[in-house]
Amino acid sequence: MKSRAVRGAMATTSSQAIKIVVQFVSVVSLARLLTPRDFGVFAMVTPIIGFSTMFQDFGLSQALVTSPNLSQEQAAGMFRMNMALSSVIALFLAILAPAVGYFYGEPIVVWITIAMAAQIVVAGATVSHTALLSRGMKFHKLALIDIAKTIGGFGAAIGVALIYPSPWALASQTIGAAFIGLILAWSMTGWRPVGRTSFESLKPMLRFGAGMTTFNLSNYLSRNADNVMIGWAHGAVQLGLYDRAYKLLLYPLQQINSPIANVMIPILSRIADEPARYRAAYKRTLRQTLLVTTPGMAFLICAAPVLITTLMGERWAPAIPIFQWLGIAGLHQTISNTFGWLFVSQRRTTEYAKFGLFSTATCLAAFAAGLPWGAAGVAAAYAISGVVIRLPVIVLTVGKRGPVSANDIISLFWPYALAISIAMGTWFFGIAMLPIDGVPYLIVSAIYIYAVSWAVLLCMRQGREAFADAIGLLPEKLRRKVPFIRTQA
Repeated sequence: MKSRAVRGAMATTSSQAIKIVVQFVSVVSLARLLTPRDFGVFAMVTPIIGFSTMFQDFGLSQALVTSPNLSQEQAAGMFRMNMALSSVIALFLAILAPAVGYFYGEPIVVWITIAMAAQIVVAGATVSHTALLSRGMKFHKLALIDIAKTIGGFGAAIGVALIYPSPWALASQTIGAAFIGLILAWSMTGWRPVGRTSFESLKPMLRFGAGMTTFNLSNYLSRNADNVMIGWAHGAVQLGLYDRAYKLLLYPLQQINSPIANVMIPILSRIADEPARYRAAYKRTLRQTLLVTTPGMAFLICAAPVLITTLMGERWAPAIPIFQWLGIAGLHQTISNTFGWLFVSQRRTTEYAKFGLFSTATCLAAFAAGLPWGAAGVAAAYAISGVVIRLPVIVLTVGKRGPVSANDIISLFWPYALAISIAMGTWFFGIAMLPIDGVPYLIVSAIYIYAVSWAVLLCMRQGREAFADAIGLLPEKLRRKVPFIRTQA
């Protein structure tokens, strides 16, 4: 199981890295071939498509991944259910398309909406197959599909942009990737949805899916309401500052958590009935993740004034306090993001949905409370409410039953909290006063924060166990070069 997890993490991380590079090249290339209006027209369609696709899956893919006893009939039933949901959503969007075009005053939006609706059906035909690959822990195949979709979609967009520069180039990127994913997923699984299915056998999966969908909807609302409220109350400039700070800080954190979650949820689901193995697998993975993420977030908070102006220019200086407040939110998200693994792998989606509704309510209240003080006020209220309200509640909720208790979670996190507190405190009275600026300042600060954090962790048993786990994943030749930490059995 350990070797599968390591291979899966390596495959998923590698595909994620390739996707990021291709996406960066895509943004630069298409920006030179298309006009801002082209991007704007396509952006008119994407919110409604994004909202609709949350209903398309209905959490059924995770139900397939985590089901303890999945039959051929149940898998076929889930496929048909996905296809039915996708078809209904696509038909609804096609009927809605003229109203969307009228709302924006752009006739081309009508046809792009219809095309993207058809793409939803293609994507729906792929969901069950990719879920079965994930259930079988075929992470290398999933990685190949992701890479092929990203490169193929990019190629389709460039081809259309060269022949017919228009918003259709951007639509073709999504549509092309969907067709490539369909072909590869079906060919790599070799599975076909055959056999009759009784509705009774699908009820547990539908209940599971209802909980996942409720959480996803509430999460979508809490993740987008801040932008709407800032834009409505304070205009485009404040919203632009907030959006760039958010993307620069929290988006990379999501990109780290997402591939690890794709590996860990199937693995934890497999051992959900073995509490000792389950607890050990979660703790070892989280310890190693926190080794990287917590010092990184601490560095970003400390070095924000220089980081923002160096990367984005002096005109972005007002984003610095927004960035730092969001960094505080990011610190607790390094651990709270992993609680979804526990809820989903233990099939506790009803509790997950209830927490999602609670989280949305507290986020909206925090956004409203901070709104009078602009984007920085919203960021501050979001960070403070996350640490004081949402984090304690979700720790108690996820730890009240199951293999991982609230005490396990607290004992996991406090050494890292202590380590970065010492690193940040000494940084403010040392490195921050050095007469250097720009990139050298950032490099020295990053090295210092990581070195001090890791040194403090090595003074504690939990920290030494984390380093031993990390070193245990290295090839034997490299492990011999770090003999000061004994690899744990």
